[in-house]
Amino acid sequence: MQDMFRHLHFDPELAVEFLAVFSRMEYALKVGGFAVGNDKGVDPNWDAFANSVNAAFMAIADADVVEAQNYLLHSPPRKHVLLGDQLGFADQKIDPKQAPTQQGIRMVRTVRNNLFHGGKYLPDGEQEPGRNEKLVQASLHVLRACAVLDHRVQLNFEH
Repeated sequence: MQDMFRHLHFDPELAVEFLAVFSRMEYALKVGGFAVGNDKGVDPNWDAFANSVNAAFMAIADADVVEAQNYLLHSPPRKHVLLGDQLGFADQKIDPKQAPTQQGIRMVRTVRNNLFHGGKYLPDGEQEPGRNEKLVQASLHVLRACAVLDHRVQLNFEH
């Protein structure tokens, strides 16, 4: 089993923890009233949630959460893209029209997409040693901090 994770380039337990927390958060959002969709499917409405908790999130003084949010916004994850016929990574731009929490959560979602869809298995996916691990850790801090900012989401996240 360990051989399966050798190309991840960081602790597989951290990856599993992140995917578990992200999955719980998606469920908590949908059940907690932040859902979009129809009878063909439903998705969490991350943007509506982020905008609803933006003021509370921005008031958090916990140094780990502040540092994590700043890292995600100032050193955002690169997005997996197709450049001609080659896979590569492109820098993400911060949209100044969106609330900071919405932007941070968008970066968390990119971290998840890169991890889940295989982008972080590429040896050249990130040039800086330890960057992928730091992005995952920062994303975990942001997710856990956000999970308790809305009572309905918190109840479903914790149970």
